[in-house]
Amino acid sequence: MHIIIATDIWGKTPHLDAMAASFEEIASKVAIVDPYDGGDPEFASKDAAYAHYKEQCGDAAYAERVSQAVAEATESVCLLGFSAGAGAVWSAVSGSSVGTVKAAVCFYSSSIHTMTDYLPKVPVEFVFAKEEPHYDVENVARTLQDIENVQSYITPFEHGFLNPASAQYDSEVYFFWLQWIKDQLAIHCPA
Repeated sequence: MHIIIATDIWGKTPHLDAMAASFEEIASKVAIVDPYDGGDPEFASKDAAYAHYKEQCGDAAYAERVSQAVAEATESVCLLGFSAGAGAVWSAVSGSSVGTVKAAVCFYSSSIHTMTDYLPKVPVEFVFAKEEPHYDVENVARTLQDIENVQSYITPFEHGFLNPASAQYDSEVYFFWLQWIKDQLAIHCPA
């Protein structure tokens, strides 16, 4: 199994490298796709990260990067996306060609509310934060839940709870959700 991780607006950070390394026990290959071509810009704030993301990449270009990584894959793929990366993953699995993708797991997508009419071609697990500033989480989760191949979960945690760069990071739940991700990937994309 090949895992492709699509990062949030913070990009490819040491934390994501460590997370990717933890997946090597269940995957033959783990790759990280980010909005900044592999650089770690080390933003001073969430606002700075968001401004840089919009200037350097944006949602459509990021979705294209994920789709390109999928097109280059030669073995079974599971996708994992966080925030902006979750939206990019959702776009990729709802596109005209999903290649060898078997499933996707998406955490606290920031843009999913604008894409509820997309139809994924593979199973997708959505994990939502308890609230989002731009949409009603419960309504969006319910809408997605009604789409074939989609499962939605609403957590009691804040957006960014798995990212140490986020003020909402929750170290107490990090390892629980890391194991949950591994379990989901193993179910959908057995080695």
